[in-house]
Amino acid sequence: MTSRSPQTQTQPFALAADRLFDGSRVLVDHAVVVSGDTISAVLPVAALDPNIPLRREPGATIIPGLIDTHIHLMRWESPLFMAAGVTTVRDVGNDLDWILDQRRRAADDLRSQRVLSLGPLLDGPSPNHPTVAWPCGDEQAVAQAIERLVAAGVDGTKLYVFFPTDLLPLAVRASHAAGLKVSKHCLKDGVLVAGRAGVDEFFHLDGILADVWPDHPPAWLDGWGLPGMKETLDAQKRVADEIARMGMVSTPTLAYWDSQWRIRTPGRAAGDDSPDVPACMVAWQGTAAREQGGADQWRRGLEAAQRFTGLLLGRGVRTLAGTDVPCGAITAGLSLWREMELLVGSGMSPTQALRSATSDAADFLERPKLGRLAAGATADLAVVRGDPTREIPAKPEVTLVMREGVTMSPAEILADARRANPTGEGDPWSTQFAWHAAKRKAKAS
Repeated sequence: MTSRSPQTQTQPFALAADRLFDGSRVLVDHAVVVSGDTISAVLPVAALDPNIPLRREPGATIIPGLIDTHIHLMRWESPLFMAAGVTTVRDVGNDLDWILDQRRRAADDLRSQRVLSLGPLLDGPSPNHPTVAWPCGDEQAVAQAIERLVAAGVDGTKLYVFFPTDLLPLAVRASHAAGLKVSKHCLKDGVLVAGRAGVDEFFHLDGILADVWPDHPPAWLDGWGLPGMKETLDAQKRVADEIARMGMVSTPTLAYWDSQWRIRTPGRAAGDDSPDVPACMVAWQGTAAREQGGADQWRRGLEAAQRFTGLLLGRGVRTLAGTDVPCGAITAGLSLWREMELLVGSGMSPTQALRSATSDAADFLERPKLGRLAAGATADLAVVRGDPTREIPAKPEVTLVMREGVTMSPAEILADARRANPTGEGDPWSTQFAWHAAKRKAKAS
């Protein structure tokens, strides 16, 4: 990721700032004591052992390393995540061998963000993204797929949009028996069908339209921006009640919705909101979106999605921060800060939004040593200028990032990444995007 060797601290040291968000609460004039790869204490600065070296960060806030719970990894993303303070990502659909190799590499290279993986998308007999998906058309195929994933040591199961509805209970039973949670990108059959089958988490709010407005005009997520959506409020409340009753978790990826109205806006260049995103990615994502149009409808859709997210929040539904990068040609890392901004706009407080990307995410992912600053936790953290516990910044100034006790400069990470000038080509998702672009071109001709 970067040619510079990260700074390794062999002796215990302390880091202090004006305030510290520990994953749950805000502490003033506190310090984090780091010993090797672990946090050994969080305590008032005045209570520090005077023999422990102390680094002060005035005018700043220390936060746990952030967790993006919904991404599709490409190698160009890695330095952008780290520079923004994102020290852990969960890949929710990729080529299995490739992503497991990236997970192994990241475990050994602390300059990269930690990678969790759900393996490939498990889809229907004719997958929508064949490069990164496995077809599952019958019970045998489902059983074999999950058996293979379990043997590979993945961190969960991802069911995609065309996964057969009648096979949902089997996939859930097999996954849960192996200790894997099940996440789903729902669509035509709705979220409630998935929840009743035992699916733990749903993505993008996809499938909600099928539950609240079964006869809506043809549309995908942009259907949330159709005028008739306003008439479904009572149905939305009933569906939100049911989601809460079933204990499902929502990862709405509002940053993706936000990207869609932006890149479709006339007169706006596709790369305007995509600093450091490879040009090929901007072209694959932005060109197709601009051709389709519908900026106003997507913007109304985002507003409707935020209102529904507010309904879920009001019912205590756990909501996690995830961004779906590289989809939408959003800048990795900054995308998670935008997601937190949008969650605040949906009804979260800034500290709740930070929890959605730290301790709440870690708890759902069953990684209790991540996403928090506490004795015994992994020494993953970031230092951010200002006070994100009062207002989530659109463009945070991250001055320091640490993974497992290794301290890095975000400015140096970005400088090295820009010199490397990655193209994004050669990764499974670049192959997939190129496949879709060729398919569109062939259809147009």
